[in-house]
Amino acid sequence: MIFICSEMVNKMEFKAKDLIRDLDFEKKLKTICSFNNAKCEVRQGRILDIKGTNISFMEAHRIDIEVNGKNLLLLYYDKDNLFLYDRSMQISIKQFCRLLEEIRSC
Repeated sequence: MIFICSEMVNKMEFKAKDLIRDLDFEKKLKTICSFNNAKCEVRQGRILDIKGTNISFMEAHRIDIEVNGKNLLLLYYDKDNLFLYDRSMQISIKQFCRLLEEIRSC
C-alpha cells in the first residue's frame, strides 16, 4: 500500500511524451471495424514521467469501438500486445475479428 501526502501531489510535475504509433497496425484494425460496421476512435498513448524521480507510467494507445450499441475498448502498445479492456485480457487479431462478427450478428 502506498500513501502519498496531498502536498506532495500538488508539487509533482509530470512530463508527457507520446508513444510511437503503428499506423499500419491501426489501419488494419480500422479496416476490420469498417467491414463489421463498427465505429472506432483511436487515442494516442503516452509515457508520463514524474520529474525528479525515476517513476514513469505508460498509457497504452486506446481504441474505442462501438458496434450494435455495444462498446469495446482495445489497448495496444505495439502490434504484438493487443488487449481487450485491460492488460489481463490479451487478444489476437483473429479473435478480435470473430468477436466483432459475433456482436454484429446479434
